[in-house]
Amino acid sequence: MQTIAADMEVTTRDPLSARMEEATLNATVVREQMLYDGWLVRWADAKARRARSINPVAAPLLDIEEKLAFCRAHYDRVGRPLIFRITSVCVDAALDAQLAQRGFERFDQTLVMAAELPLALPSTAPVLRYETVTPERFAEVTGALRDYGPEHMREHCRRLSGIAMPSARVLAHDKDGDIVGAGLAVMDGGLVGVFDVVVDPRARRRGYGRALVEHLLAQGRAHGARHAYLQVEMGNEAARGLYGAMGFAERYRYWYRAPQDNQLGKD
Repeated sequence: MQTIAADMEVTTRDPLSARMEEATLNATVVREQMLYDGWLVRWADAKARRARSINPVAAPLLDIEEKLAFCRAHYDRVGRPLIFRITSVCVDAALDAQLAQRGFERFDQTLVMAAELPLALPSTAPVLRYETVTPERFAEVTGALRDYGPEHMREHCRRLSGIAMPSARVLAHDKDGDIVGAGLAVMDGGLVGVFDVVVDPRARRRGYGRALVEHLLAQGRAHGARHAYLQVEMGNEAARGLYGAMGFAERYRYWYRAPQDNQLGKD
């Protein structure tokens, strides 16, 4: 868990960043969700926190104390920790400070990096064979590469199956036919989001991750995407360096807040 200083201000929204945030939520579909006064409330039994947190999506009308009481009771009822996901382009610019004042700790900052397509990339990537697979197969392979248990693989499969937008679930094979990586591209209007990129630990530092991302971007271009975006944890310097070298730059950020005594929400 990375704890974040509380002095970063929520910045002004811009249309492209706001559209990317919508697309991010569209690409993470769960059954366990509801809308409550501008908050998209989610409580899936998922690894991904954005599938089990409160995401502000519209300006509020109700008093925050009333809303917090409602959400605390709801998360207690469903047996999930109370977590907020706040972006630097949040539609409710006051919410982050309001949560801080009420003892919600800020942690695990993530960058949303974006690039305009097509990228001018040199053709130095290794030759891989790409296979588009079912949600079940994709969840199985990515789960095995991440050492996830069966219950998380099943939940991941449900989320993948629920994506309404065109998507490509891709496995990458090396010259011997072995699976060396996997990644997901989700097309949403003029955007392509790159998710779930994972490379077999035994096959890293061979350029496979970059080659896989380039293939996913090509899938987006084939569907008319003009911009690409992806998410990188602040502390993942290797991934930030890779995507920066490919032409991606920070667009906005998001982080989480949870009550200070709620350690489960930060795991």
